[in-house]
Amino acid sequence: MALSFVQEPIGDSTKSPVITNWTPLVPYTLHRDASIAALFYYKLVLTVQVDDVSGEVLAKIKQRRNGYSDDIANNKARATFDLRDIVNSQLEDTIYDNADRTKTIHKVGANTASAPFSVNTNQVKKIYVKGYENYSSASNTSPGDVTGDAVNDTKFYIGASLDLNTARGTADFQDTAFATYSLDGSSKLFLSDVQEQGFNLAVSGTAGRLNYIQETDYHTIGFLNGVTDFASDVYFVGIKFYDSSGNVINSPGGTAIEYIANTNANGGANPDTEVDDNTKRLLYFGCGAANLEAQSRNTEARPSGFSNWAFYTVTAYDSDATTPKSDTYYFIKQDGSCKGFKVRRLAWRNSKGCYDYFNFKMKSTQTIEVKRNNYETMLGDFSNTMYLYNNFARGKNTRNTTAILKETIQTDWITEADAVLLENLIMSTNVQIVENADTDYTVPVMVTDNSFIKKTVANDKMIKYTINIEYANPVNTNS
Repeated sequence: MALSFVQEPIGDSTKSPVITNWTPLVPYTLHRDASIAALFYYKLVLTVQVDDVSGEVLAKIKQRRNGYSDDIANNKARATFDLRDIVNSQLEDTIYDNADRTKTIHKVGANTASAPFSVNTNQVKKIYVKGYENYSSASNTSPGDVTGDAVNDTKFYIGASLDLNTARGTADFQDTAFATYSLDGSSKLFLSDVQEQGFNLAVSGTAGRLNYIQETDYHTIGFLNGVTDFASDVYFVGIKFYDSSGNVINSPGGTAIEYIANTNANGGANPDTEVDDNTKRLLYFGCGAANLEAQSRNTEARPSGFSNWAFYTVTAYDSDATTPKSDTYYFIKQDGSCKGFKVRRLAWRNSKGCYDYFNFKMKSTQTIEVKRNNYETMLGDFSNTMYLYNNFARGKNTRNTTAILKETIQTDWITEADAVLLENLIMSTNVQIVENADTDYTVPVMVTDNSFIKKTVANDKMIKYTINIEYANPVNTNS
């Protein structure tokens, strides 16, 4: 075959989605390993379609060959096509719970008690590409598409990223860089930026991926789903509660771990038998204390059944509910502000495309910034028999006002690992205030800080951050 893809985002054998925000390009390099000396107006072509050959055509790209010296010397051709912006235009953040599309994703399990899982909304896309040629056999005829040697490829894509310094392959550009997020072993990761760190609660091991949560807080965790596509086989999520001494607390039913099944009936999708479209290839699980308390699929997994719990763990499990398929994530019970400040819980789209959360427990200050559209008129009334004006008349007027609510929020003292987490908050394009179960609403906001000083214990001894946010929607006024 004269045509072949000599470079792809990932190899065919890699069971992982292509991540679109890791590098400037998501490359396909198409190569003709035969002479084009007798061909006129030669170009290489790539069509990009949703799902398969019958899907919507997103783009048709034509390129002349690049300047690779061996190709020039041998009258061959190759060109690199970038899919990054094309695919990203099709990807969206998941913002609502599929079981109730009027409700936020953060409260999955509480919105509909029988659905502690939710599918995604256009976060994962299956993309089909076809490479072929465009040329003429004579100088006096117009070129046309030639598909006799066409090659094609299909991959899944997700709007996610990794550290820029992560090693990448040459031909298979991404290689296995994202494979750690395919849940098929005890070291694999949920789609979160939460860092591993040491903690002083008495439990086996000295480190874990820590989240801090109040009893009324909402929290979700996202994960890849599907044995066939991603080798990610999450059949159950297991919840285990501990006391402050690190002892496991048995549930009222007498078991150490309470499991919630990943099935269609529970809002998710069995990774082996029920993954039949893109929405089910990435799932959310409501793992906050308020989510678990509200869900009805396993009432013995509710925190209220463990009166003395100090923390609980969340782990993915296999079909027998015996073998861990993910790392263990810890949820440490957190009290409200000891000084009586209103706690601000932020959720943001993290670098893996799902959500992370953090409670800002210290003093917050709100400011309303008002913008006025003013105009001026001549003082007085000319419509009478003579010019008159009253002492209450005005020359300057305000046609309307726009009020923007801004807020400055502060962390308590935090660790270096938490500081790394907050770096991603500053860079996120989707930030929300998630109120707890007592208030029960979600507000979109924007971080207005344009820089972030990386603090370390060595440099700063103790670490605390102040974040400035602006509400995404204006305050209602009477104008």
